[in-house]
Amino acid sequence: MDCRQFLEELSECIDGAVPAAIREAILEHTALCRKCQVLYNSTRHTLEIVTAHGHETYQIPEPVSERLYSRLRARRAKLTDR
Repeated sequence: MDCRQFLEELSECIDGAVPAAIREAILEHTALCRKCQVLYNSTRHTLEIVTAHGHETYQIPEPVSERLYSRLRARRAKLTDR
């Protein structure tokens, strides 16, 4: 598995919706790739925090949302250009 494949499978993996073989490949990749390991752990941790508060909704200020999506798009483009 490479970083591009990791990004494609990350969401479903965290949701528990991937076959065991793909989950294992993701975990093997994160053991070797520090950037993907950080992304995996931070995404998982963020979801744990959000779901711990039940069904409360959070409004992210527009400037923060724009910066976040901009950085995510840049990160994805960087990883897919490898």
